[in-house]
Amino acid sequence: MGALAINNVTKRFGDTHILKGIDIRIEAGEFLILVGPSGCGKSTLMNIIAGLEAPTSGEVHIGERVVNNVAPKDRDIAMVFQSYALYPTMNVRQNIAFGMETRGVPKKQQEEIISRVSKMLQIDHLLDRKPGQLSGGQRQRVAMGRALARDPKLFLFDEPLSNLDAKLRVEMRTEIKQLHHRLRTTIVYVTHDQIEAMTLGDKIAVMKDGVIQQFGRPEDIYERPANLFVAGFIGSPSMNFIECYLAEQGGVYGVSLQSEGDARFVPLPDGERFAAHVGQRLILGVRPEQIEVAEAYEPALSCDVHLTEPTGPDTMIFTRINGREVVARVHPRLAGAPGTRMRLKLDTSKAVLFDPQTEMRLG
Repeated sequence: MGALAINNVTKRFGDTHILKGIDIRIEAGEFLILVGPSGCGKSTLMNIIAGLEAPTSGEVHIGERVVNNVAPKDRDIAMVFQSYALYPTMNVRQNIAFGMETRGVPKKQQEEIISRVSKMLQIDHLLDRKPGQLSGGQRQRVAMGRALARDPKLFLFDEPLSNLDAKLRVEMRTEIKQLHHRLRTTIVYVTHDQIEAMTLGDKIAVMKDGVIQQFGRPEDIYERPANLFVAGFIGSPSMNFIECYLAEQGGVYGVSLQSEGDARFVPLPDGERFAAHVGQRLILGVRPEQIEVAEAYEPALSCDVHLTEPTGPDTMIFTRINGREVVARVHPRLAGAPGTRMRLKLDTSKAVLFDPQTEMRLG
């Protein structure tokens, strides 16, 4: 298995700067997610790793090799595309075997690999069917089977689930994760879906405008986003951003919040870290699950419910704090109807503060 290192990679198309100094390293067997909005450069970076594009500058290492000048077929990689890219006139068996045929793998070995891979992906009963006779999920499994037959150092997945319906995407996401646990092969996976990023990856690189905004473990990116973009992009619903002022009361540091005429000083854990910012306008970042329904004896903000969105296990409550719309994720039994007033409290133990000028997280 191969580690992957991308060292200061840039890419220009004429005067357009697509990638601006990308640095990433993952160890052998890790699952890397490249996530970001359309046009951020993630597919271009994937194509550079695959050898389909050449970097303008920088180096790509697969294992111990610098592969900048190595042809795609010699990089020991396998790629799964969004469009499946199956041969319509070939059956499943032939599609899986195609790459092995071109490499001259003996027939007996081909059959052993096809049998092992098809059973692993639960498509062994479909080997004689053609792609037109398969569902979208089955076709994606065949595309994965063709890649698995290579047994490469590196798997590249380019938005492989984008064409599937919501239920099937969840199922295939689970299968890809189980596959990685079994094989422990190095995987690079491109997606614009932050749910896929959070559930699949060992490491996530969040991209915007050709720049890595943050690189790290999913839980670190979720709990300690580097800036407002990452905080708003990762999480569903996304993080609430509440304009506030940092205040100090009796040696305790916190933020002043107001809703429906009800003002409240909310202490921040380890708030003394932000002592230099007292009196400054900041942005408080709070996840929806960190806004809770207060007990009768607890200090709270009185908030009018503007809208509710039941999701089954939770209900999303839409209200306003400090003039900003915020979303709270609460138990359905505790959710007030639109037009009612609720008492809400903020769990600031994992709240974060951002500088509105630089948009970077403080501390």
